[in-house]
This record gives sequence, structure tokens and C-alpha cells, in this order.
Amino acid sequence: MPESGTTESNDRTGRGRGVRLVAYLAAGLLALGAGFGLTRLIAPPRPAPSSSVIPWPARTGGVFTEDDDDRGQDGESNVLASTLPGLVHIMSGGQSVGIGLVLTPSGKVLTTYQPSGRGAGLAATYVRSGATFRATVLGTDPAAGLALLQLAGGDGRPYSTLPVGNSDALVADANASKQHSYHASGEVFDTAVGSTGTGDGVILNAGVLIALNQTVTVAGKSRTGLLQSRLQTASAGLAGGPLVNLNGQVIGVTVAGAGTGLAISGYAMPINQALAVARQIDARARS
Repeated sequence: MPESGTTESNDRTGRGRGVRLVAYLAAGLLALGAGFGLTRLIAPPRPAPSSSVIPWPARTGGVFTEDDDDRGQDGESNVLASTLPGLVHIMSGGQSVGIGLVLTPSGKVLTTYQPSGRGAGLAATYVRSGATFRATVLGTDPAAGLALLQLAGGDGRPYSTLPVGNSDALVADANASKQHSYHASGEVFDTAVGSTGTGDGVILNAGVLIALNQTVTVAGKSRTGLLQSRLQTASAGLAGGPLVNLNGQVIGVTVAGAGTGLAISGYAMPINQALAVARQIDARARS
């Protein structure tokens, strides 16, 4: 009996030592891991997928409210800060073939460039940063003269976009501007933004919205429901670029220009219409 009791006591002691030994080893490993910066034993979470939903028009209008300094400079700063980060050159064979507007953080791009076939070899280069990404064609709408592209190669990080406004609110904006600005009584000031070549320079062509629902012929096709702006110059490189209000919201996509001297006009598809076309193209691509 005593031998048996002694044996049991030793067994218990041995188990206790084993438990303590395991505990010491675990503590030692944690301390070693801390010394090498390995305390995080679980892989960091993957970034959440970027939104791929084509944006809807802004719920509120884009009335520009003056402060106590120069209105024009404020508008230029808003346009550059808001629009430029989401503006890209559409590249084919190393040459710029148009301008694109990045609409979603997932990299969907709206452009007036009409790629042939599947648009092999397409890319998009951000105007401001020069970063270049592969581009594939999600679909086109020849009647509207628009195409939707998808960027690739961003390593899961969101692509820079530009903010959209609400073209249906333009008349309301004109009325509201009477209450906010004695310089812009009843007028909607805008800026046609464009770029040429593959450089990081942009064109800011200040204008005033003078008519809605205009019809013009572009590349042999009749385009209806366009916004008409009186611009300062007949600059090249505006087609496909955004028409922006002074708050930096896109209110249209420029499709054509006409005129000389003091009678220069730019014509833009209202952003609400352009976004509707983009959603239709996107839906067809996913079906």
C-alpha cells in the first residue's frame, strides 16, 4: 500500500512537472516571438473589396456659394481638387485615344472612345499621377457614343474616382444662385475639363451654361438632350472629358464643340443620362 501510494504521488508530481514544463515552453516561445516581432500569429485581414456600383446622381444640387474672395479662383481650385484625381487617358498602342472618367473604386471607366472589337491592348493612365493600368472593355453603347471599361492591376486597392453631380438640378441651381451670388445672378457657371497627349497637363475651359436639351450632329450621328455651354476658347482635347460645376461635381460628359471667336460652344451629355447608359452597359456585362 505505501509503495502504491508513493507511486501515485510520483505520477502526480511528474504530471505536474510536465504541465509546468509545457507552460514554461509556451511562455518562452511567446517571449521569443515578441523579440522578433512575431506576436501577430494571425494573418492580417484582406482589404474589403472596392465598390463596383455605378454611382447615382448626387441627391443635392451643386449650387456654388461665394465666400469673401475671388469666385473664379475658388471654382478653379474646386474643379482641380475634385476632378483631376479621377481623370485618365485611354491608351491604345502607346497613344492616347481619348479621355476617361473613373466612376467606381473598383475601376469602372466611362469614356466616349469607341474601341473596336474587344479593344485588345487598352490601358488607362491617370492624368495626374501617371499610374497606368490594364483596361478591358465591359461594353459599349454606339447610339449614346459611350463605352465602359474595367481597370486591372491595382492589387486590390481602390482606384481614385471623381464626384458626380445632378444634371436634373441645373435649373434649380440657376434659381438658387440668385440668392447666393450677385456675380452669378441666375447663371450656372461651369468648366469643361480636358487633356491632350499623355502628359499630366489639363485644360480648364471656363464657361456658362446657356441652354438645355440641344440637338447636334456628332460624327454623323444626331445627339439629343445635350447641355450647351458658352466657352472661352475652342480647345482641343475636351471631348470625353467632364463638364464640371464650380463645386467640382461632374454635370456632363463633353461630346462636341463648335464655333469661333466669341461664339464658341461646348456640348455635353447630362451626367444623369450618361450614368444611366453606364448602368445599362454594366448590367449587360454581368448578365
